[in-house]
Amino acid sequence: MSVTLSHSGLPAGIKRSQFIESIAPALKARGLKTSAIVYLSKAFDNWTRDQDFEPNRICGFWHQVSSLAEKLSCTVRTVHSIEYDLENARLVSRNPKANGRRDGMREQEGRNVLRKLFGINLAPIIEQASDLLAEAETIRMHQDAMDMCRSEIRHINKSIRRLNNTDALEQARSILPEGRSATVRELAKLEEIRDALLAVENSFKIDVRSEEFSDRTEENDVPIIQTKQTKFLYEAEAVSEQVTIQQAISLAAEPFRDCLDMYGDYTWRGITNAAYEIARSIGIDDRTWGIACDNAVLGPERAALCILLIHRNMCLPPSSSHYPRNPSACFGGMIKAAKSGEFSLSDFIAAVRGYGKRRSPQHPVRGFDYGR
Repeated sequence: MSVTLSHSGLPAGIKRSQFIESIAPALKARGLKTSAIVYLSKAFDNWTRDQDFEPNRICGFWHQVSSLAEKLSCTVRTVHSIEYDLENARLVSRNPKANGRRDGMREQEGRNVLRKLFGINLAPIIEQASDLLAEAETIRMHQDAMDMCRSEIRHINKSIRRLNNTDALEQARSILPEGRSATVRELAKLEEIRDALLAVENSFKIDVRSEEFSDRTEENDVPIIQTKQTKFLYEAEAVSEQVTIQQAISLAAEPFRDCLDMYGDYTWRGITNAAYEIARSIGIDDRTWGIACDNAVLGPERAALCILLIHRNMCLPPSSSHYPRNPSACFGGMIKAAKSGEFSLSDFIAAVRGYGKRRSPQHPVRGFDYGR
C-alpha cells in the first residue's frame, strides 16, 4: 500500500456519515462553495465504504467525471471546478492514470479493502479532521454567543420601551439607531451595544427590587408542582423583579452552580448562559431552547429558571414520581403551556421565598409533572 495515499483515520467517535455536516461551518469559513461541500458529503456518504476510513487504509473513489456530473445533477465543467477548488484547498488529491482515466481495485475476498486508487483521494481532509472539527466548534460557539447577545439586546430594548420615557428611548436610539442588531457582525460590537443599552435601562429604572422574603415556611419534602389552571404571574421581563439572583442560585443543584462559577458571571445573563449549557447536557436541543427564550413564550430568564428546576429535580432518586425521566419532554411541556397562556412560576417563586437557611443547598426540590 502506498504511504502517500493512506491516512491515519477519523477521530474516535466520528462517523463518516456525520463528518461533513459537522465540519461544514469550518469549510464555509475556508471559502468553499456549497457545491463543494455537497460533493464531499456525497463522497463520504455514498462513494466510499466504512473500511476505507480505518487507519492506514486508502480512502477515495474513481467515478469518472461524467458519472459524477450525473450524480450531482450538474455539468462536467462544474465537477472539474469543484475538484479544482477542493484540491487547491488541500482537502483532496487527484491522481488519475496517465491518460486521465480513473480506476481503482479492491480485494476480491475478505473486507474489500481498497488497494489501488487512480482517482480522488480523501486522505488530506481525513488527516485534517481534528483541526476542522475544532474550527467548526469554535465557529458554532461564536455564533451561539452572537445569537445570545442579540436576544439580550432585544430583551433590553423591550424593557426600555416599557419605561415610557422619551429620554431613555432617545438614548437607546442613539446606541442602536434602527433598534435592530442583525446587521452587526462582530461579537465585541454587540456586547458593547448590549452593555450600553443595559446602562440606559438601569439609569432610568424607578422601581427598586424588593429583597424581602415572605414569612411563609415550606416543608422540605413538599414538591413544587406546576398547575395548568394558573395564568402568567409575571411578564417574562419581570422574573428578575420577583426572584433575585441569590435566591435562584441558592436553589440550583451543585453542577448548575459549578457551571455558573465557570462563567464567573453572577447575573441573569450568567444564569441564562449556565442554563443553556445545562440544557444541552440533559438532551434539550438548541431549537427548543431558542423557542423557549422567545419573549412571547417564556423569555430567557424564565426559561433559565425552568431548566434550573428541571435539573434540580434530576437529583431526585429515579424512583421518585417527580423525577424528570425525559427532561426534554418536560421542558417541551412548559413551552406548550406557556404558548397557551397556562403556565406560571408562582409555585416556584413561592418555594424560593420560603427557602430558609435550614434547607441544605444539595437537597432536591421536587416539581414539575410535565413530560414525566
